[in-house]
Amino acid sequence: QLDRLRELHQRERRPAAEQVDAARGLLARLLPSHSASFEFRVVSTEQCGGKACFIINNHPSFDGEGTPEILILGASGVEISTGLHWYLKNYCAAHISWAKTGGSQLSSVPYPGSLPRVPAGGILIQRPVDWSYYQNAVTSSYSFAWWDWERWEKEIDWMALQGINLPLAFTGQETIWQKVFQRYNISKSDLDNFFGGPAFLSWSRMANMHGWGGPLPQTWLDDQLTLQKKILSRMYAFGMSPGDTNTTVLLFLSFVFCTFLLYPPPFPCSSSSLFW
Repeated sequence: QLDRLRELHQRERRPAAEQVDAARGLLARLLPSHSASFEFRVVSTEQCGGKACFIINNHPSFDGEGTPEILILGASGVEISTGLHWYLKNYCAAHISWAKTGGSQLSSVPYPGSLPRVPAGGILIQRPVDWSYYQNAVTSSYSFAWWDWERWEKEIDWMALQGINLPLAFTGQETIWQKVFQRYNISKSDLDNFFGGPAFLSWSRMANMHGWGGPLPQTWLDDQLTLQKKILSRMYAFGMSPGDTNTTVLLFLSFVFCTFLLYPPPFPCSSSSLFW
């Protein structure tokens, strides 16, 4: 399955220049005072020894404040961003975390023109595993359901800095299901009774609870799809491979069989007033 995922997302892989731009955008948001202090380049895995990596070197053209001091090479925008985080953490005593666990603590980073030098031969660190997976199904309702693009942008930046290249991307999928179901002549009122509210969508997606806290306004559905397009675009720009879980088929079958009983169900259906 991961090979298939890699094949699918390779089609969406952004050009090297776009991945560099994504990493530069992250730097501008994280540490705007040092936007000119770093240069980023995407390199092949062959230059990394056959695996994804980042390489940190002293910039050969550095000649004082206002010129690049550190050159970071990486196999993707994620690797470049991870290399930036690694340098800031290990050479500048910086700490980057979520806002509620300390946030970005960057006061220890020296002023532009005086960043610490790395060994003359540079530093090469390979990715220890091919995929760094992030998130789980229920977080989508515990937290993500309330996020706007500003909050998602911060989270995707954090993912890139931490080396995440396989994040889940659930946002907006009810809008897609709505379009699919309506092609099968399933009415809007039936869907209103099926989709749960934003705080319960994770359980709807896992096909163990329907309708609780709903219905979903059409404006919310449309806004979530627009948001998802921004999320996916930024993830792809970094070179990430966003994925969904394999619940869609299970959900569709449970919906069709148990709600409409169009065919003899291959599994037992039951109704319950309990939460689970």
